[in-house]
Amino acid sequence: MTAATLLALGGVAAWMPAQAALPEPAEPPVPAADSVTAAHAAAGVGIVFTPIITSGLTLPLFVTHAGDDRLFVVEKAGKIKIFENGALRPVPFLTQTVTTGSERGLLSIAFEPAYASTGRFYVYWTGTSGLVNITRMGVQPGDPNQADPASAATLLTITHPAGNHNGGWLGFGPDQLLYASVGDGGTQEDPTCQAQNTASRLGKILRLDVVGQITYTVPVTNSFVVGQAPEVWGWGLRNPWRNSFDRQTGDLYVGDVGNGAWEEISYVPAGSATGLNFGWNRREGPAAGYTTCADTPPYVSPVISHSHSSGQIATSITGGYVYRGAKYPWLQGKYFYADYGQGKVWIATQTSPGVFSTAQLTSTFGFNSLSSWGEDAAGELYLVNYGGTVYRLDSFLPAIAFIPLVTR
Repeated sequence: MTAATLLALGGVAAWMPAQAALPEPAEPPVPAADSVTAAHAAAGVGIVFTPIITSGLTLPLFVTHAGDDRLFVVEKAGKIKIFENGALRPVPFLTQTVTTGSERGLLSIAFEPAYASTGRFYVYWTGTSGLVNITRMGVQPGDPNQADPASAATLLTITHPAGNHNGGWLGFGPDQLLYASVGDGGTQEDPTCQAQNTASRLGKILRLDVVGQITYTVPVTNSFVVGQAPEVWGWGLRNPWRNSFDRQTGDLYVGDVGNGAWEEISYVPAGSATGLNFGWNRREGPAAGYTTCADTPPYVSPVISHSHSSGQIATSITGGYVYRGAKYPWLQGKYFYADYGQGKVWIATQTSPGVFSTAQLTSTFGFNSLSSWGEDAAGELYLVNYGGTVYRLDSFLPAIAFIPLVTR
């Protein structure tokens, strides 16, 4: 089952398989505890998205945690707001001056693994002439809800010629290193071949050692080819907008926004070698791309691809997270992702190593809407609507309802 029908459920967006008839009354039926199986989980039966923030946000792009009960919401125009105890705090955690034309702005935040003791975090933002900045900051002494602008130290700047394809994700890996995804420099089709040029930081995933450092050092294991930019860990990317590490396995999921034909999610198992080439612009999704840049295989093939041509299935992928929360054990290990352009959500199940099946949950969020996913300290997931709403992923199925699929 790959399609889904939106049902009204007490103000909550809820999804059941498209084949299911609309219930009377409006509340959808709940499978009996002895009938919910792994097949139901893979199809997304019972998944709901509960709006938890419906006002007070302007163009939100990202949500994350700092190891505690707070959620930090990043706004494109330069503010980071804290959601705590069911409400947004009245004063932003951070206000950063940024340029916001096209896809520029304040794009991401990442907190150090030991943030509770170090108080250090990192922001990815665009400044004058679109310059990409990765900046470290600390919190105000005695006030965990206020960043200290005086502590700001920009670690890395990257010239970025166009307003689009900025990338913009930051995240700490299981190796305690900071990863940053940078777009190919913009326009279309990567005309200057930045993604396939290992000496350029554009069209790359960078990896920096920042914990305990004054600025950063380069991990010696980054090195894979003579002449590369030392920060480069992976290459051949167009606009890797939203990525994530599976907090349990350390596997990396990369959502790379496509050009004119394909949207894609790539999967990098924990412990993979550095220097992986994701293929752009020689490859787009599972297909051949353009012939304007050097052909330097082997290429990492995406594990999930959606075509632009089949009824506009997807047009701007938003990478998500593997569910590792405790509330819904039947969703353990499921990967959730979305499409910004089409407003759709999918659930993906890894059926064997590196092989995924997918089911579409909904197409009802509207065009140009789903800007990001997020994860809290407990592993529960959130979905960000660019229009100003943050949803929590929930389920109306009872917690005792999961029966693993057993084969003999």
